[in-house]
Amino acid sequence: MAPTDALTDAVAEAALGADPLIRIEAISKSFGGVPALSGIDLAIARGEFFSLLGASGCGKTTLLRILAGIETPSSGRLLIDGQDVVGVPANRRPTNMVFQSYAIFPHLNVEENIGYGLRNLKIGKAEARARIEEALRLVKLEGYARRNSHALSGGQRQRVALARALVMRPKVLLLDEPLSALDKKLREEMQLELRAMQRTLGITFVFVTHDQEEAMTLSDRIAIVSAGRILQVGSPQDLYERPANREVAEFLGSMNLIPVTVTGPRAVDSGPLGPIVAPAALPAGAKAHLALRPERLRLGAPEGGGTSANRLAGKVQEAVYLGDRIHYLVEVPGLAAPLRVVAANDTARLERLGAPVEITWPEDVGLVLEG
Repeated sequence: MAPTDALTDAVAEAALGADPLIRIEAISKSFGGVPALSGIDLAIARGEFFSLLGASGCGKTTLLRILAGIETPSSGRLLIDGQDVVGVPANRRPTNMVFQSYAIFPHLNVEENIGYGLRNLKIGKAEARARIEEALRLVKLEGYARRNSHALSGGQRQRVALARALVMRPKVLLLDEPLSALDKKLREEMQLELRAMQRTLGITFVFVTHDQEEAMTLSDRIAIVSAGRILQVGSPQDLYERPANREVAEFLGSMNLIPVTVTGPRAVDSGPLGPIVAPAALPAGAKAHLALRPERLRLGAPEGGGTSANRLAGKVQEAVYLGDRIHYLVEVPGLAAPLRVVAANDTARLERLGAPVEITWPEDVGLVLEG
């Protein structure tokens, strides 16, 4: 479940204010003349769980490595807590990083792994011991201090990697797809634990993932990254309900896109399907796409009545029963691709393949997106 709207709005307001913890200004990075990042601007608040979401190769990990000091930007400024850290080595930054591979030392036990970074700090043995014990409590590994690393499960290794980063008490914790190697059930459990841990600590987390559901579960705000650029930044709800363009709409969740021509402020023409009522902010005559979320569509018997102005006739091409919901593909004459419809399984009815059906939706659930 995503954070509450009140929390999201408050964090977003703080991030865009005068004193964000992290400010990224026109950061660009090229490798061998090939751009990986192009003019990235971001502000990340103190205490925010901020995610970089995008497909493989989009540049999100490169940006995380620049934050960590592992990579140096080709141009731009990076300020952490008011200090420009471009050129500052990784070990002198108020950040710590958890890698996708965990990078647990196999010859050290849990306690030695967690305390490894403390060796270079000028602290006494008693404080080091207290920090390690605190980190073990945070990641729920009490009693595992002397356990050999090779005897740990994947989830336990992930917790050790987190504890090793947290024991250094960074202002910013950077996480590079740390849950991707876990199975689905454990990954979902660790998502909830990670979010609870971040709230308890109150420090800023910057999280990289290609998993949209994971980003929406964990984040206060998300930046959608594509081809080295930021497409949109917002709360999970903002991005899902109000995508800025087709690329965001298609990337976050499942979306039906119908080619249309804008005919008025609340009307579009879909060609062979005829007129559709939808709020359209684009000028009349503009070529656009009507975006419809599958769960907002309703499936019923042909000419089933009701008051909706938007109606399309079709037939069931595929039906996938998933227990709490049913996923349909509905072939609609005049459309190049079938429409996806998600129906809550609150009745025993399961439409048969080839059955004639009618798709309806309210006027205000569709988005008209340019292009």
